Amino acid sequence: MSLSRATVFAAVLTVLVAFVTSAQAQDYSFKAFSDVTSVCPQCEPPASDVLTLRDGREVRGTVVAINPAFYTVSRYGEVRTIPRNDVQSVKWEKGSQPAGLDALDQIVLKNGHVLTGNIVVTNEKPAYYQIKSSTLEYTYTVFVTQAAKVFKKGQEASK
Repeated sequence: MSLSRATVFAAVLTVLVAFVTSAQAQDYSFKAFSDVTSVCPQCEPPASDVLTLRDGREVRGTVVAINPAFYTVSRYGEVRTIPRNDVQSVKWEKGSQPAGLDALDQIVLKNGHVLTGNIVVTNEKPAYYQIKSSTLEYTYTVFVTQAAKVFKKGQEASK
């Protein structure tokens, strides 16, 4: 059975389009935190926000940022994203959402990591951002080619 060049070309093109399309979709699905219940077994557990997911799971940590796509949650130095559509409710540690969580800048890297803070530099040539962390005293440099998405003041921005 022989295949025409056009058929083979169409099949290869279909696979390439499917691969490129899937590679561009950003996965914000929740990936569980490490199995750490406390870094100090004798200490009181730290107060935390509690996000109840639609599947019934509870995620404890500190919500450090919110944008239209996801919550960013930190726990024991690990940072995770949780899609807003997956969250049924949030019980805030201090009773209500802290001011400013939805006004931070975020850069989602292609490897899934999220940097949160304030973009302090946007450079065109070479194309990069510098973002000052909202939780640490670090400023990160991110080349545009490393960024999957950029959020400025809580809203998705063009790269």
